[in-house]
Amino acid sequence: MITQKRFELIIQLLKEKEFLTLQEIIDLTGCSASTIRRDLSKLQKMGKLQRVHGGATLKTTALSEPKMSEKKERNLQEKREIAKIAAAQIEDRDCIYIDAGTSTYEMIEHITAQEIVAVTNGLTHVEALLQRGIKTLIIGGDVKASTLASVGPRAIETLKHYHFDKVFIGMNGMNTEGKLTTPDEQEAYVKETAMKVGHHIFVLLDSSKFGPTYFACVNVPKDVPFEILTSTKALKRSDMKAYRNHYSIRGV
Repeated sequence: MITQKRFELIIQLLKEKEFLTLQEIIDLTGCSASTIRRDLSKLQKMGKLQRVHGGATLKTTALSEPKMSEKKERNLQEKREIAKIAAAQIEDRDCIYIDAGTSTYEMIEHITAQEIVAVTNGLTHVEALLQRGIKTLIIGGDVKASTLASVGPRAIETLKHYHFDKVFIGMNGMNTEGKLTTPDEQEAYVKETAMKVGHHIFVLLDSSKFGPTYFACVNVPKDVPFEILTSTKALKRSDMKAYRNHYSIRGV
């Protein structure tokens, strides 16, 4: 495969999956490890991608955030795996908060607990929750066009009036220092507020979310149980120990 074709293939695959390991790129291109390492170095110099531990991600900035329609199909198998774990945490008669986002959306179809109440800031979540016969409340506020999430002062004030048995949060990135981040400061405030009024917090992260750092930090309450739910693929990362130094992380 000629160099330009490899470059185009690597970029296209990253657009679909956000993160690729070195071995995945080798397998998909049929090229040697040394060739792929050279390709990744060249693409990084061209500003097309970022080399990270064990692989590569698309070049992003601290404010980069794809639209919901773009994120929905990325790492879908991982998201569904994580979604099943998340839904299994919900018990009968729980009052839960489900954050906006594609990972949290996937958990809705797996909810089997009865007589629960779900509060969300995700407009995309409402129909799916109602179709499952779940009592659903959506918080007010301004709606972001890119993520279809309610944000702003009204959303935050509404959340302060609730108490949740379980809180399920999506996140854009987590670095090895244990910082959870998202591109939008307003969404960060909503996530923080929801976690502060939760009894047990779960953050859903697929493998592509380990490593990137975005503009706004999301602070985690210190006095409540907190877990990160992730995929089998993510747990196999060679640097997973660095993340586990900060939080409890589990998969299937």
